[in-house]
Amino acid sequence: MNKKIRISHIILFVVMMIIAFIMIAPFLWVFSASLRPYSEAIALPPKWLPPSIDKWDLKYFKKLFSDSIPFFTFMKNSLKMSTLITIGMVFHGAIAGYAYAKFNFKGKNLMFGLMMVAMMVPVQVTIVALFKIMNILGIINTSLAVTLPSLTGAMCPGLAGAFGVFMMRQFFMGVPKELNEAAALDGGGPNKAGPIMLPMAKSTLTSLAIIVFTFSWNDYFTTFIMINDTNKLSLPVGILSIRQPFATGDNVEFAAVVLSVIPVLLVFIIGQKWIVKSMTHVGVKG
Repeated sequence: MNKKIRISHIILFVVMMIIAFIMIAPFLWVFSASLRPYSEAIALPPKWLPPSIDKWDLKYFKKLFSDSIPFFTFMKNSLKMSTLITIGMVFHGAIAGYAYAKFNFKGKNLMFGLMMVAMMVPVQVTIVALFKIMNILGIINTSLAVTLPSLTGAMCPGLAGAFGVFMMRQFFMGVPKELNEAAALDGGGPNKAGPIMLPMAKSTLTSLAIIVFTFSWNDYFTTFIMINDTNKLSLPVGILSIRQPFATGDNVEFAAVVLSVIPVLLVFIIGQKWIVKSMTHVGVKG
């Protein structure tokens, strides 16, 4: 039996390594291409691994640090919008999730069911209505056109706003009701039990923040529709605009992609334990 277990472990390990390589391969290729001349970067078959350090060509990274390409303006815009969206979605998710988990009110199940349906609706379906609303408010071509819908829970780029509510609801449903009763006995009342429970939800809140920040940072579609001023673009749209009007004729775009991945990668590495921990809480009720 031990032999069967070892064989199954080996097979599982091989399968996981293959999947890991498939996921990592694009990043390896982009990193390798950013350090090579353009002719080598687009050569077939692709060169997956970067060249030796003494052959690294860093001129493409130097271009990003020059004044000719507003790369760090794009990065600053993305950081600003992603942070505001993350704060809004975490705040909205925590409050609504707590209400759905701990309060009983008329139409609760129906409202929650309709909200879950919203998880299946992509932003492309609602973007026209959102654009018209933002236009009426007079904030088209500003960062508010991207952040305001998410601050109100109407949209989170690449991720339905309902997900945060669902995630926090599942966590709070697993919290014993005795905590609410204890808060009521201490004079806090059911409406003031939130400050007691929020510290308990630290891992889930952190996980939600990381997930929302990652999706917001990578969002292309919303910014592309709402903003057309080059100096206000987010990083994904800005990288594409490097070709026009900042046409370079080389693979400086690869260098931009490499630098754009670093912030999200660091955030995920630092917070991955919170993601695993929170998913355990969400997946187990009671």
